[in-house]
Amino acid sequence: MKRKVLGNLVAIVLVAGMLAGCGGSPASESSVEGSSGGAEGTQDTGESEESTAEDATDLSGLSFGPYGWPVAADLDYSQPYNKRFDGMEFTRIVNTGAAELPEGMDVDNNSFTWLFESVTGMKPKAMWEASGDAYSQKQNQAIASGEIPDLMKVGMTQYYMLVKSGLVADLTDELRSGNHPTIQSMYEAGGGAALDILEVDGRIYGIPQVNAQFDGSPLIWIRKDWMEKLNLEAPKNLADLEVIAKAFMEEDPDGNGQKDTYGIPIRTNFNASYGGDGNVCDIFLNVGGAAPGIWQKEEDGSVIYGSLMDGAKEALTLLNSWYEQGIIPADFATWDGDALNQALGDDKAGIVFSPWWGTWSAMNNNINLNNSSEWAAYMLPEEEGGEIRSAAGNPVTSIFVVRKDFEDPSAFVYAYDMWCSAGHIPNYEGYVEVNNAYNIMNESVPGNAYMLPIETILNKVVGTGEMTEESQVKEYCKSEAGVALDWVVEGAFKGKAVYDALQAGGNAREAVFEGIDATTTYQQYMQWWEGPSALVSGDPIPVTTVFQGSTEGMELYGSFLGTLENEAYVNMIMGNTDGMSISDYFDAFVESYLEQGGEAITAEVQEIIGG
Repeated sequence: MKRKVLGNLVAIVLVAGMLAGCGGSPASESSVEGSSGGAEGTQDTGESEESTAEDATDLSGLSFGPYGWPVAADLDYSQPYNKRFDGMEFTRIVNTGAAELPEGMDVDNNSFTWLFESVTGMKPKAMWEASGDAYSQKQNQAIASGEIPDLMKVGMTQYYMLVKSGLVADLTDELRSGNHPTIQSMYEAGGGAALDILEVDGRIYGIPQVNAQFDGSPLIWIRKDWMEKLNLEAPKNLADLEVIAKAFMEEDPDGNGQKDTYGIPIRTNFNASYGGDGNVCDIFLNVGGAAPGIWQKEEDGSVIYGSLMDGAKEALTLLNSWYEQGIIPADFATWDGDALNQALGDDKAGIVFSPWWGTWSAMNNNINLNNSSEWAAYMLPEEEGGEIRSAAGNPVTSIFVVRKDFEDPSAFVYAYDMWCSAGHIPNYEGYVEVNNAYNIMNESVPGNAYMLPIETILNKVVGTGEMTEESQVKEYCKSEAGVALDWVVEGAFKGKAVYDALQAGGNAREAVFEGIDATTTYQQYMQWWEGPSALVSGDPIPVTTVFQGSTEGMELYGSFLGTLENEAYVNMIMGNTDGMSISDYFDAFVESYLEQGGEAITAEVQEIIGG
């Protein structure tokens, strides 16, 4: 279901974003993951009007931990989806890392274990604990020997190994059609990709932990003050972007009397698995439809490595045209993140591809060194009015698998649903914070986390006025996303405070809130409002991979093939094609790639995920 937004309103919004004070996404635990979760498919997780005191489960007298913490207060256990498994013990393994437990706690008795028992009734018991490389080695040995715990957190490669060995429980029916509204709405918010990618021959053998989509999606950031100085209109498509880039190169936007400004500095990063600073993967996704660096499914069910898709020729032809015109720097192949940041900081570039939080990364130097620079974020189609495709990120960050012969594998699906719904950091007396390494089941972030709060504010606060308070938006977003998005809503309201000041005639670079300086205020406004608003107005179609993980062939040939691919793409952009057309050179590259290991890898991926 495509999101509907206030088109006219979004068009006039001066917007921005990022996670409070950080240079990246704080929601991601392992840094990795359409349509909105929407009201459809989101079940009410509050109290049922029909439930009565007689219906409710009697939990009086239950308390947990040395402080006697009560059962989770915000879960209605009379509802069928809040199902407890009191006294059920299960084994797990713990990667402690360098995290030490507070005095008086151990791996089986700490804030996380007591809270988990409070919410689910289940009692975790560590089979063993280790840290760093020792943990990884011991876990792999356990998988190889079949001596796995009842619950285990794994990556995609380990997941495929466990499924192939028949060691883990089939959770398809519970996840697809069971009564688990919180996690199901989270998965729906990501278009169902997290469940789809776990399918092996149509079955799912783990509970996916997911992250918000478009976290690394490379938005197109443009110096707004330079556009105004040169009387340039906001771009509506990639052709308009080309016009702006030429103007920045030729019309002296920095006012030093020289034509020494770059058009569009990029890096040799085309991988659509995440995006990031200087990455042009969305050019490929929107011009020709290729998906470099990630796996896609063809109409006949066969898989193809996205860098080999024929549509890449169109994007490479466009980028070669930009290179020939000087829009892409002649030495772009040598640029790294520091070079990009320096060019922006020195006011030598006014266009950059960077994520929604990019004012804290690629643009950080510029914003801190130039207190008059202003930026605007865009997502651009190839043709005006066309659909926009963007790198959504990997669908899954990790997977919780359950040993096949565990007494009731469904218990962990219920547990994860309640754990995500309840939120596990209460204000209980005696609560002591424990490192997240000891968390039993890490929560997920719904796919629409970075867009839903901004979209809600634009529609229901700025637009119709039916909501006026931050608390109303928080409650609405929780009902739509399935879990609380309070941290995102709070950031979005910070951005709205600056937006309101601008609507009243204020200067974006002079606004101040919460006692912080004007530069930090601007960066937070841009992170929490401009970036996410560009995602909302762009309404991108998420593009993600159909296969995560590694194969034997990838281990053997991956490094060589990665170099081959990168060199071929750079050569085509620079026109170093040995006299061949880009089309012919690309075909020769694909043939060579497949012959030197790519074909074997494709067969492995096809076998793993099925036809």
